[in-house]
Amino acid sequence: MKRFSLKNRLLFAAGGCCVVLILATGFTVQRYMQDYLRSELVSKLTLSLDELLSRLELQPQNVVITNATSSTSASLTSPAVSSVPSVDIMPIPSLSEPRFSQPYSGFYWQIQTDSKVLKRSRSLWEAELAFRHLNDEFGLDYFVTAGPTGQALMVVQQKVKLPDSETFFWLSVAQENNSLASALQGVNRSLLIGLGLLALAVMLLIFLQLSWGLRPLATLRKELAEIENGNKAQFQHQYPQEIDPLVKDINRLLAHHQHLLERARTNAGNMAHALKTPLSIMHNELALTQPPQKPLLQQQLQQMRQQIEYHLSASQLAAKQLLGAKCSPYLQCSNAVSAFSRLYASRNIVVDITFSNAITLAVDGRDFDEIAGNLIENAYKWATARIVISAMVVGDQLQMTIADDGPGMTDAECEQVLGRGQRLDEQTPGHGLGLNIAAEMARMYQGQLTLQRAALGGLAAQLTLPLRNRL
Repeated sequence: MKRFSLKNRLLFAAGGCCVVLILATGFTVQRYMQDYLRSELVSKLTLSLDELLSRLELQPQNVVITNATSSTSASLTSPAVSSVPSVDIMPIPSLSEPRFSQPYSGFYWQIQTDSKVLKRSRSLWEAELAFRHLNDEFGLDYFVTAGPTGQALMVVQQKVKLPDSETFFWLSVAQENNSLASALQGVNRSLLIGLGLLALAVMLLIFLQLSWGLRPLATLRKELAEIENGNKAQFQHQYPQEIDPLVKDINRLLAHHQHLLERARTNAGNMAHALKTPLSIMHNELALTQPPQKPLLQQQLQQMRQQIEYHLSASQLAAKQLLGAKCSPYLQCSNAVSAFSRLYASRNIVVDITFSNAITLAVDGRDFDEIAGNLIENAYKWATARIVISAMVVGDQLQMTIADDGPGMTDAECEQVLGRGQRLDEQTPGHGLGLNIAAEMARMYQGQLTLQRAALGGLAAQLTLPLRNRL
């Protein structure tokens, strides 16, 4: 769950609750429909049972019983005859449901006592309904039993006693249960399809609701990227009440840090410029006089000037990073090559820029000029006839290589020359700060500068810089 986005977490939680509620609803509706269909079937059978009861009539009969005597004079006398009343049921007219008269139609009725079956519907043909039990109460009872064809029957049974008889009769009306099962199956199929469509619709609505509700976070992220890339200095979009206080706090924090860094840069610049003036005066005085310590004093003044220039550049770079910046490496390199080509026109050096002009770096243009300008100028100083400037995007970084066909350097020399004020050739004009400042500025942009042997035979300066700011 920690790896899920906020949107996925909410969607998962809401979708899970939705599925559980829909399943519970489906189960409840299914049970309700099953009970409803069963009650409808029982009501229908109850009507047929009432009709059968209304047509039930008794038919009294006299049974003659002869008692024989064991005496010898029995043959001379008449046999004893007694009349015992017996109860039988008159034929039952056809019921209104014609399927009670069709053999094995699935609609059956039967009238019986506790010992034998008296009447049954024509649809039973030669079979009888065998019950597990007979209802002991006079009310209605219904249950499921096996029919003559092996199919399940829904039976409604009632125990009755007619006024002219002491005998109890059980009237049973039955119907095959397959109609209930098929109706329930159809209801379940429709219910499953309906609930499935409802679940999909609810999930879609939840997804749209979350997408709309979390849209301000996407806008916040987009504005943050614009601040990182230097297109904006603060958040400007109007956010909901829950996010707006946080955005305002971040804007105040950005403004406060910007103010502090601007003030620090200003103080550093003021101090650097304040020191430059007395240093210039001291340098001029040394040039006019010839004290014994002149070489030592000139060396110390030069180191002080290098330190001032170095830290002034670093303070300016820090302020630019907070404000955010971007530049086109292709355009900046093209401008630098154009300038140095005029400066070194007599040497006829060919420069190839082999990367696209669509790449954008999160580096201030003047800082990139400082970084790449020092590297390109160094390549012009030592190249024989050719310089190749190439670049490629690796992940979220740009790897740019400035290679020349000059004499190059060893690995030890490459490491040494990146030290502050270190130079391998004292005859070449400069203070020895170019490569070191370029390396330090690259590190402050969370990049890197490395020196190695080039395929052209000279030096290859590989510069790595981020495509986006890393706050």
